[in-house]
Amino acid sequence: MTDSLRTPLVDVDASDAISATATYDKQLARSLGVPGNVMLTLSSISPAASVFILGGAALAAYGTGALWGFLVGGVVSLLVALCYAELGSRHPIAGGDYALVSRTLGPATGVAVFFLGLVGLPLAQAIFALGVADYLGVAISGANPLITALVITLISTVVACFNIRTNAWLTGTFLFVEMASLALLTALGVLHIERPVTEILQPQALDAGTGALAPIGIAGLVLAVTQGALAQYGYGGAVYFAEETRNPRRSVARAVLWSAVITVAVEVIPLVSVVLGAGSLKDLFGSDLPVQEFLEQRAGHALTVFVLLSMALAILNANIALALQAGRLLFAAARDQAMPAVLAKWLARVSGSVHMPRVSTVVMGVLSGLCCFIPMTVLVNATGSTVIIGFAFIALAAIVVRRQRSAGLTDLFRMPMWPVPAALALALIIGVIVIGVLDPEQWLSLGIAIGIVAAGYLYYFVYLRTRGGTHLLLLEAAEDSHPLSTHS
Repeated sequence: MTDSLRTPLVDVDASDAISATATYDKQLARSLGVPGNVMLTLSSISPAASVFILGGAALAAYGTGALWGFLVGGVVSLLVALCYAELGSRHPIAGGDYALVSRTLGPATGVAVFFLGLVGLPLAQAIFALGVADYLGVAISGANPLITALVITLISTVVACFNIRTNAWLTGTFLFVEMASLALLTALGVLHIERPVTEILQPQALDAGTGALAPIGIAGLVLAVTQGALAQYGYGGAVYFAEETRNPRRSVARAVLWSAVITVAVEVIPLVSVVLGAGSLKDLFGSDLPVQEFLEQRAGHALTVFVLLSMALAILNANIALALQAGRLLFAAARDQAMPAVLAKWLARVSGSVHMPRVSTVVMGVLSGLCCFIPMTVLVNATGSTVIIGFAFIALAAIVVRRQRSAGLTDLFRMPMWPVPAALALALIIGVIVIGVLDPEQWLSLGIAIGIVAAGYLYYFVYLRTRGGTHLLLLEAAEDSHPLSTHS
């Protein structure tokens, strides 16, 4: 491999590798403020879709336990968000989890996390895209899920190839419609309160055998917490846009924390309102689509159709934001030469007209389209545990990150009471993984996630490390002596 391919950012040798990091400010345009970053991040989370789909499923399975699940899951989310904020402030680099972990826990673990994202992001986009037909069906009878998913993927990829500022405003407009639907749910619940708050504090769900409400056990509550944490996941997406955000060391941390706080609030409050305002808890929990059932009951069919169509728009919005993240993940890894040079040469290119990694975005869009041909059950199993395993790496990275030098850096975010939030988050995540190991139904999902991580480590030690001159290794060595420059 030639020197020019080994260090594609600038022409430097290993002894002067740190000078390459300064070019990060010149590749992607810094045109986002904190609000723009937050809009993109919230769009990828899609709080309304989370409430209707994951929140509805949690109500049907765990009853009022779903509220505790989303509340405790919110606490877990905020703990992990503190980890992302500290890591993102230290290493404001495009590439999300991969960039943070590779520069904290080392290149081997970074490549393993890159594999998680490389598989997980396209699969998540496919799950969203295949679900659009369910909502468009209220207006377009007989919409084919596969064709609809491919169209959604194509639109998302094309839009993601625009410049980042255009995407921020576009997704922000769609996000406004999404938030309006959540505000409507909340208002309908508040205006039709049927029971006191004390009645929903006891975790109870519908017993399939008796048809009555019955208390749920600890195992059910733990699963509800997992559902809640997954529904609120995505605030770490703010780090993907770090190199396009002004004053990144300060702004990225703020974007992560604002995204997490807003997400927890706009998901928990509407769910509580739905349970308080439902005519019958038995009917609500017994419905296949509890949130839609509540909406039909309190708002009528016409308004329900409008809200369901807005859900299709919310899912399209989420796919656009995920396409933006996926492209930057592949771009960051290619720029670090974490792949064969013949691929990295093309995938690390930045389009001069829009200052974004167009080739990487298109490649990830193609992968997302191919994933739409995978059965939904396989998609869900393949993505279920990748998020939890990724959380574990982020929490561990946040625990060890302060071992790195930070002299001369200003505006760094430091989580309060470090390392307690990170350690607590890691302990909770490990608990969830252990419970998953004890549940045979979770073995497939966990096995896929562990297999992806193992493949990443194998790829690094068998292929990547033997090449010896990747920019990822140079950056690791350089940051031991001088922190990354991120001028705004």
